[in-house]
Amino acid sequence: MRRVLVLLPLLALAGCKKDESPGAAKVTVGYSGFLPGCVQVNARDEGSGEELTTTVAGKGERTGGSLTVAVIAPAGWGTAIQVEARAFEQTCEAASPVVSRSTSVTLTPGTPVPVALSLQAMDGDGDGYVSVLTGGTDCNDASPNIHPGATERCNDVDDNCNGQLDTAELRLGQSCTEAAGCEGVRACDGNGEVRCNSPLAVYAYPDVDQDGHGDRNAAPVAFCASIEPGYVTGPADDCNDNNASIRPGAMELCNGVDDDCDNEVDETFTDLGTACTAADQCAGAYVCDASGIATTCQATTTPGDWFLDGDGDTFGDGTAVSSCVSPGEGYVSTDGDCNDGNPFTYPGAPELCDGLDNNCDGNPEGPEVCPGGAGSWVARTVGATDQEWRSIFTEVPGDVTAVGNQGGTAVLIPGSSTFQTNATNCGDSNRGWNAVWTDMANQGRVYLGSSGGSLSFLDRSQNACSETHGMGRWTRGLVGFQHEGTLEIHGVTSNSGNIDHGLTFIWDGVTGMHAVRFGSTLVGPLYDVHGRSRSALFAVGGFDTGGERPRVYRFNPATTQWQSELVQNTVPDLGRLNGVWVVNDKLAFAVGDFRSGQNSVLQWDGSTWSRMPFPTTHNESLTSVIAFGAKSVYVTAHNGRIYRYDGTGWQIVYENTSLRFTDIAGTSPADLWVSGHNGQILHWPQ
Repeated sequence: MRRVLVLLPLLALAGCKKDESPGAAKVTVGYSGFLPGCVQVNARDEGSGEELTTTVAGKGERTGGSLTVAVIAPAGWGTAIQVEARAFEQTCEAASPVVSRSTSVTLTPGTPVPVALSLQAMDGDGDGYVSVLTGGTDCNDASPNIHPGATERCNDVDDNCNGQLDTAELRLGQSCTEAAGCEGVRACDGNGEVRCNSPLAVYAYPDVDQDGHGDRNAAPVAFCASIEPGYVTGPADDCNDNNASIRPGAMELCNGVDDDCDNEVDETFTDLGTACTAADQCAGAYVCDASGIATTCQATTTPGDWFLDGDGDTFGDGTAVSSCVSPGEGYVSTDGDCNDGNPFTYPGAPELCDGLDNNCDGNPEGPEVCPGGAGSWVARTVGATDQEWRSIFTEVPGDVTAVGNQGGTAVLIPGSSTFQTNATNCGDSNRGWNAVWTDMANQGRVYLGSSGGSLSFLDRSQNACSETHGMGRWTRGLVGFQHEGTLEIHGVTSNSGNIDHGLTFIWDGVTGMHAVRFGSTLVGPLYDVHGRSRSALFAVGGFDTGGERPRVYRFNPATTQWQSELVQNTVPDLGRLNGVWVVNDKLAFAVGDFRSGQNSVLQWDGSTWSRMPFPTTHNESLTSVIAFGAKSVYVTAHNGRIYRYDGTGWQIVYENTSLRFTDIAGTSPADLWVSGHNGQILHWPQ
């Protein structure tokens, strides 16, 4: 009895009782060199001779593949079975397989036995028929057009592998009639077709579009009388007989059509399809333009909108620039910044206690953000009442250092509400500290410069100062940063005694005769220095009298010297400059004394210094400036006023004319510190 072998997953064994089946086999049939149309798997019980059979379509590529069949022996079979795989070219109905393999298998109850059968044959031309040399029916395995079932052509080749010559199969040489009165014999036409060859016939080809070229895809028509209209005797080389513009010799256009019938499309346009850069800096490829006689670069990507981000908060503002790539430094793909000159103001920003709309929702902060509901400048007396706090520094919220006359130092550490003012070895008659900079990367070491020319540092752990140098010049400003892995503190001095010019120097923060290097460029008296690196480092100052009072110098990293920005020649009626602040490599501010009816406020845009409008209500001597962006600037005035610029104009945010202010510092518009006379230090907002 012959049964059908059913394909089942091996998990089906879990439902079989041991006495129902002697076991199962997992048969993997692999084949290489061909892809069988059908695979037949047969299992036979060695004892009873009973068989199970199934057929499976071949799976894989033309070069080979594999398939798996689960054989579950029925109850009553023994454990010894014979498994055979047979591969057929097209269907399993063929008389015989191309190749077969068999093997004996001993079953184990409850555990599938793996069986692998490998079948090899050759289908070299990939036409689905195996070479006769390896058991198939393909009489020419080097040509995919020659195989059983192929159309027999008039070419002296056995195209369909039936063993018949063209003479017999195509009835060559037999009588025929091509057209009325055109008798002849059947013969090959040279294109693999059979025609009736009549000695009296004239053969012509259809010329539907009447361009003088016959249809190369049409069979010739015999005429034994006159040739009918719409036919030509040759040449038969028109690749599109429905369009008179398409013919051999026609101009090849860029249109995706073979216009000149040379079997090539748009061949004269060699850049077609190659990469290019389209408008808006988008990646593109060359395509045919509308004229058909040239190519044009067409974008393959869609440009996006870019917005200038002036304050570096990743949100831009202003007119969008359409481009597939960033138009340059400072552009971002997100807009909506309601104040693009304040890095603390952008959509979704946390509200600060600064009286501004930080998150761009149209409303300033609520009472829950500011202490007391609105925030305020709070003054405190630090040290003696005759203490002049001349310089103040902060880089980390809650960590503040101030220095002043009488060797005064004041240090506030995070978590504390009281300044420490009892550092030793810091104060004597020659140490009126004018400048301070704190290195937060070195345990908050404080660097100081005095009126007596002393350069010192204050170690917090020892709560004591160490003098390193004595220069005999009044140090007015210090700023430090890392350069090539080394601490570099830049300082400036004003005139002292009969010396009417300042000095610039670089200090590595330690002692030693070579620890301080002085600049060789002649500079005017200098009162402040600021920068975040050598690339944008400025010093400001000037003379108290004379027609060219203000001075701005910029550090030249190439020469390590300072060169004048010549603001005394380009900006008229400026007073001596007292403070400078660098926001980044393209933005800085400087402030100074009132002169000729104007206050002295300058802005640098990366290349040029220009005067900013400033209220002239008060003849202010502006002492210091800090800025967080082009629209977030704070300035102190000697006569007890603090000004803020928010992009629309200047406002007085604090006024007490009984106080005298010297310097301003801060980590954000919600954390500002101002130093002054009479021991006064102010903080916003509490």
